[in-house]
Amino acid sequence: MFFSRRSISFRNIIIISIFLSFLIILTTYFIKHNNNNNNKNRFIPASNNLFKYHYETNNKDLININSEIIERIAGSEKFRVVAQSDLIKIADHSISLYVHFDLKGAAPKISYFEKLFPLLHKLGATGICMEYEDMFPFNDIVSSIKHKQAYTIDDIEKINQLAKDNHLDVIPLLQTYGHLEFLLKLEEFSDLRENPKYPQVITPCKNKTYTILFSMIDQYLSLHPTIRFFHIGHDEVYYFLTNPACEEFKRLTGIMTHLELFAYHLSIIAHYIKRKSPNIILFVWHDVLQNLNLQILQKYNLMNIINPVLWSYREDISVEGFATGSQADFFGQFKTLWGATAFKGATNEIATISDIKRYYQNQISWIRQLHSYIPTKWKNFDGIIVTGWSRYDHFLSLCELLPYSIPSMAFSIAAWQEQFKNLPNIEVFPNKLHNYIQKQLECSSPIHLNIQDHTMKRIPKCKFPGASIYESLISVPQIWNQVQEVELFVDKYVTDLHMKYNYIHIKRGEECLEKLTPVIELLKKFISSFIESMNEVFPPQVAIEWLETYFMKRYRLVNERYEFIQRAIHEQKSWLPRPIPNLEKLEMNYKNKR
Repeated sequence: MFFSRRSISFRNIIIISIFLSFLIILTTYFIKHNNNNNNKNRFIPASNNLFKYHYETNNKDLININSEIIERIAGSEKFRVVAQSDLIKIADHSISLYVHFDLKGAAPKISYFEKLFPLLHKLGATGICMEYEDMFPFNDIVSSIKHKQAYTIDDIEKINQLAKDNHLDVIPLLQTYGHLEFLLKLEEFSDLRENPKYPQVITPCKNKTYTILFSMIDQYLSLHPTIRFFHIGHDEVYYFLTNPACEEFKRLTGIMTHLELFAYHLSIIAHYIKRKSPNIILFVWHDVLQNLNLQILQKYNLMNIINPVLWSYREDISVEGFATGSQADFFGQFKTLWGATAFKGATNEIATISDIKRYYQNQISWIRQLHSYIPTKWKNFDGIIVTGWSRYDHFLSLCELLPYSIPSMAFSIAAWQEQFKNLPNIEVFPNKLHNYIQKQLECSSPIHLNIQDHTMKRIPKCKFPGASIYESLISVPQIWNQVQEVELFVDKYVTDLHMKYNYIHIKRGEECLEKLTPVIELLKKFISSFIESMNEVFPPQVAIEWLETYFMKRYRLVNERYEFIQRAIHEQKSWLPRPIPNLEKLEMNYKNKR
């Protein structure tokens, strides 16, 4: 019996021990799980812990999307290198020439690229820089940021294949700091704005920022698995350390200045990409980067992982800070250095006409600077990106349309060709250059160089991709000149007061109508033909946006007066006695309700 009691007592001890052990394990699990959840909501300094954090938490699947295939084929032996014979030589130094497409405005159909890429290669371009913005087919946690008419995955693959078929290398450009309006404008990502009022700049002070940006980067890398270069933006970053989360961020990191914050964020983005694809060469715009001192650059190891693209669209780039003194020497220390010129979208936010002479002079100024600097300060200079901007930023109007600006692009690329690059600073283009462009673009007469040519010279008939849009836009100044000539006559007899109070001179109204009818038909014909030409290249909304921005307001004013005169000369049978208007006080907020 004694043994039996001891046996029961021993068994109870074992049961209690097992229960206590289970309780300890369960408690430990809940504590650990709770800590992990808390970690998701608190800031973790990035310099040592960020990568580990993102790889070890529940977001691992988001960060590792397609990473296996990216790492497998990102080796340098897989890259398709442009033939040396295709490169441009400046001071006996070979450089590449890429043409940039800003797709946040008037993104063409894929069928347009099918026609355009062969022309790019024929003109001498060695690559393309594709800035998709909201036209990229984002999915998963950022699926809501894409344009309703965004390209599909098949479209991106088609663009890449078209580029390869035409011997054009591809640089994708993804903004990862400033110019993120297409992301930050949405309510679901508004908490990531550096300045809560302005949706331009993303804050580095929240871990959620990197979950979002890493997902976007992964998707870009997945659809561009063999790229040599990746441009990650980082220009025009205007706001720093103003998000409410930045107070805790500053306490934990000790980062107190906007320049160190910039370096910190750039380092995180760059190291993340290099971890996945070690051989990719990363580009960033120079304008904020140029303000970092050597100490900050070394602290974040930026000299070894990023490479500047110096951008200037001036007619004389020698006045730029990067072209003078210590800054010029500074940019010569990076592994590779590139520059950026422009062929459109760099003269005025609402420019519709490309100033070919100005853009050509921009190229000449760059060439002159490089002839001086490549043998001395910039021996690392390897390429030029000829940019074509469609909007100054996400919220602004369309500027010069791509098809209209093909001649400007052709002149800009030609400036870098051996037979033209040593031309002096010229006011009048030599016949040799004119004839070359006219032949390349298959035009019946010389290309117009500015708006004065559009109003005075015959419209050339061309066969380059989108030439019908070019011809339509060239005709606009001539159309408005005809309208203005008629309006000078009509203004004498039908004023705003006549329209407001239905008071018209019938005989003069008939004369006005006779002159207005042909220009109304001309305007309507332009609208119809312009839409038809635009719809061959773009989705239909692009033509509507351009017309509403630059054409319809004036058209409606002309048409409103035309319709008033039509109605008045048939309806006006009697007139009220004066005064007209019979008012003692000016109507300040009157709106015509007709």
